[in-house]
Amino acid sequence: MNAVNIEKLIFSWAGQQPTLDIPAWQIKQGETVLLRGPSGSGKSTLLSLLAGINTPQSGHLHLFDTAFSSLSGRQRDRYRADNIGYIFQQFNLLPYLSALDNALLACQFSKKRQQRIAKQGSSAENTAIEMLQRLGLSSEQIQQAAHTLSVGQQQRVAAARALLGAPKLLIADEPTSALDAEHRDTFIQLLLELSSQNNTTVIFVTHDAALSPYFDKHVELNELNQAGAKP
Repeated sequence: MNAVNIEKLIFSWAGQQPTLDIPAWQIKQGETVLLRGPSGSGKSTLLSLLAGINTPQSGHLHLFDTAFSSLSGRQRDRYRADNIGYIFQQFNLLPYLSALDNALLACQFSKKRQQRIAKQGSSAENTAIEMLQRLGLSSEQIQQAAHTLSVGQQQRVAAARALLGAPKLLIADEPTSALDAEHRDTFIQLLLELSSQNNTTVIFVTHDAALSPYFDKHVELNELNQAGAKP
């Protein structure tokens, strides 16, 4: 099964020439893909379509067995909560919640994520604690408010939140841009290890082509996009 299947997708911002014109793109379930492109190439626009924040003017975007771009806004919101983990470049943690409570937010909005955890014989809290510990947080740090953590620790909390409850698809939007090379590589290895345990498909967006050996595929957006994307 394909995790992502795009056909003849065109997206334009109001009053502008097309930002994206992608004839075809497929990602298999469980694949890890590094998606690279310079500023203004349309990466953020593509991610907004994959996350269901925006919809294309024409063409088709299927996620797994769902015609994602044909769903209503409310249906896309529900599908995203249940099936898509998202690591934002700025992490988007709630600063005065603990690391643990931030990680648990994903399951609070999705009964399906809770059910997946229950099938494994655990609770959301225990699973989140185990995941945060594997990502390198101490028991004390897990209980600390997010704003008291370092950038690297906040990044790990954001990853745990995105992966909790075994989403089918993980989108990571340049989450390592603030890290040095050693911490960056360690984080990516852990992220991919945790993703592989649940056969989660990964789309990892970056400017850094040096990261490509960690991934099954390296895709240049300019090679997919025929629009000559603009910011």
